[in-house]
Amino acid sequence: MTATAVRILGWSLLLAGGAAGIVLPHPVTTALWTAAARLFQQAGDQRMVDRLTSATKFGPRIRKRLAKDRRPTALHLSLA
Repeated sequence: MTATAVRILGWSLLLAGGAAGIVLPHPVTTALWTAAARLFQQAGDQRMVDRLTSATKFGPRIRKRLAKDRRPTALHLSLA
């Protein structure tokens, strides 16, 4: 998959997380945004990963989930 396609998927997950955050609890939003961060990593967009992981509310949660991931390109959308 091209870097552009991966970035589009990443942005789609960011938007989905924002929409989910309106009606669902934060674990769902965190899972979606962590998956988006993994996609941005895969695309080589470290600046976007830095933005996501530096966010005040979700940044620490996203960093924790990224650190737990053994395979950087794997998408894990768990609710835990």
